[in-house]
Amino acid sequence: MAYPSPPSPKADVRRAGQKIASGAYLPEDLEVVDRWRASHGYVINTFQAWIKRHISHADMEVEFAQRLKRRNTVIDKLRRVDVDGNHLISDVTAMHDFAGCRMIFDTIQELNSFRSYMHSGVVIKNVEHKLRHEPDKYDYIQNPKASGYRGIHDVYKHFPRGTSRKEEKKPWDGLLVELQYRTRAQHAWATAVEISDLLDGERTKFEVNQTERGRFFALASEIIARVYESETRAFIQVSTSDLKAELEELDKKLGLLQRLGLLRQFDAYETLLEHNVLSISIDDAGEYTFEAKPFKEAADAILYATDLEAAGTSVNAVYVRAEKPHQLRSAYRNYFYDPIDFVQMIRDA
Repeated sequence: MAYPSPPSPKADVRRAGQKIASGAYLPEDLEVVDRWRASHGYVINTFQAWIKRHISHADMEVEFAQRLKRRNTVIDKLRRVDVDGNHLISDVTAMHDFAGCRMIFDTIQELNSFRSYMHSGVVIKNVEHKLRHEPDKYDYIQNPKASGYRGIHDVYKHFPRGTSRKEEKKPWDGLLVELQYRTRAQHAWATAVEISDLLDGERTKFEVNQTERGRFFALASEIIARVYESETRAFIQVSTSDLKAELEELDKKLGLLQRLGLLRQFDAYETLLEHNVLSISIDDAGEYTFEAKPFKEAADAILYATDLEAAGTSVNAVYVRAEKPHQLRSAYRNYFYDPIDFVQMIRDA
């Protein structure tokens, strides 16, 4: 299977990213960053094999899927600025989530147990991938984001076995990959935010100053954590009943639960293969159309997703990989218009 190698030198990728961030870029700058992005397909392949091997030995149910970051999301991140107008990302090659692997667990206890195992000497001694940070740096379960996001991320440098022994260096050595650990409850919340933002043209998870919409989802996250996972991490001085009352008032005004609850769901899972491109398009009447296109080879799927975004015919095209279609549906519910778990959890809380 042929994966594109990253452009060289890396300085060319940095310059192209800076031009995209400024808005004064040429088509060739996009091509350079696209090639850098697509090269991470190789990293996804390496890590999915490593992680799935350990999942197969785990005495727990773990849903697993991978994705390559979308071109539009990369551009959006490069252009994002803080309250003073400074770009949040100055070096596109330092973005650590071009390649992403997601694991979803039934409970926080199982999540922590499996993650501890993945950090253990038993696992790490057989590979040369390097964790780039202290283990607690991206622990958004103990310290949820202001948006309400919960989960734990690990960022690794990709080094195939033999790299440190000075064997033949591969062009993909040192590329980054982000591993996401979430519970089903945390994933239901994250899915609902993404779907709601997509349908309403909002950017709730990136808000600097929290809106009523942002407040709704932050409250919902804490309610789900308290009711379903016995975790109290935010709004410490506020009772659960008061959180529910405020959420109900906000929903009367915003109508988010009703809109999410009416979404149709995708059901043609028998058409999916291991490599797929998921794409959502919007027509002139404001109607959304979902497509799940299967491919036999990863490189073909990556190219198709890139072409869709370049042509502007898709608002949300992404390459994802999963051996089992039902796991793909669960891990990427936002693409399958499936926020029903979130809606049900809030209504039953």
